[in-house]
Amino acid sequence: MKFLQVFNEVKKGNYALTEESIYASLQSGNELVPLYGGNKEHISREKMISVNTKNKKGNPVKIFSGEGIILSLDGSAGSMTYKNNEKFVLNHHAGFITLRDDAEKEVCLEFFAIYMQNYYRNLCVSDGSKTLSLGQLYSENFELPSFETQKQILKTLKPVKNNIEILVNLKERLQKILEKEVVFKYTDYQAKNVPIKTCIDYLSGNQGLTEEYIYKMLQNNNPRYEVLSSSTEVRTMMGSIPYCNVNDKPIKVFENKEGLLVTRNGKAGQTKYLSPGKYTVNDHAYILFVSDDSEYDIDLEWLSIQYKAQFLQYASSSDNGTWNMSGFFKYTCIDIPLKSEQELIKNRYNKIKKYIEKIENVEQLYNSLISREVIMKE
Repeated sequence: MKFLQVFNEVKKGNYALTEESIYASLQSGNELVPLYGGNKEHISREKMISVNTKNKKGNPVKIFSGEGIILSLDGSAGSMTYKNNEKFVLNHHAGFITLRDDAEKEVCLEFFAIYMQNYYRNLCVSDGSKTLSLGQLYSENFELPSFETQKQILKTLKPVKNNIEILVNLKERLQKILEKEVVFKYTDYQAKNVPIKTCIDYLSGNQGLTEEYIYKMLQNNNPRYEVLSSSTEVRTMMGSIPYCNVNDKPIKVFENKEGLLVTRNGKAGQTKYLSPGKYTVNDHAYILFVSDDSEYDIDLEWLSIQYKAQFLQYASSSDNGTWNMSGFFKYTCIDIPLKSEQELIKNRYNKIKKYIEKIENVEQLYNSLISREVIMKE
């Protein structure tokens, strides 16, 4: 079947919804509801917004409610969350799916949100920040088991899904701990107020390094390099590519030393530590590393923890922001404690990261389970 045979047209979220208008709405004293966008899930209430908010054009925001599915259209495109009788606002990075009146006995919405999520994620163009167009959504054919089978499967999956949501909420609380500014009294420093450009260097990405080009080079037997992009999640990594030319230029590679991936767009300013390996990167991210001529002993994991706020400071504020690399290197200065004290901070944070990794492993197993084809005798 096709999408519009059973669903109404997707109701898209609000355009021209700025951070300024959201902030102003919080001061009004009116009812607050969650604001969702192109998130991987739409459960945690990270942002709230007043029901009386107006966008920058002066138009009142649309309030969504009733039974349906929130669908992320970019950012974590293809991600879906079932909603029933919750009032909320969407920005333009998401839409709301509702069932046609004549399809109530054909599709169980809660089942659909679980069963079809990975299918729609895989439809997206995963070159940097994923995007799912309504054209793709409406044109694709899909198959569902019978309505009774959908309900049977949902009955089996729902307890697991509920436990996954508990773990997701726990993970987000742990992530909020990691996001807090590090307040630690260092006892000794290698140096203070050091311009970061004097001790940290960067590798910019390769233009034209797309999934299509990676696929084209599959048969090449040269040494392979892991392709990095604006995704810091294992699930959305782009795979590997052999050493080759991209746009008639030798591919830029990074190997045999530690690095720090910094996302240029999408969730801009996010960082991911890279252990020594063989990497290349597309033009949606940068790799930072300690300069060969640096006078200082710097742990890159510590740098990403201690100066997380500075990395994010140079990212524009939106679901699909851009990281200002030039501004970061021009204006950022850092205090560099002894390496032993850097490692102390890093080790404290790594304990929390290990808990988060365990939860993410459970999430991946769950996503793998629900992405399998359901084969049942009807």
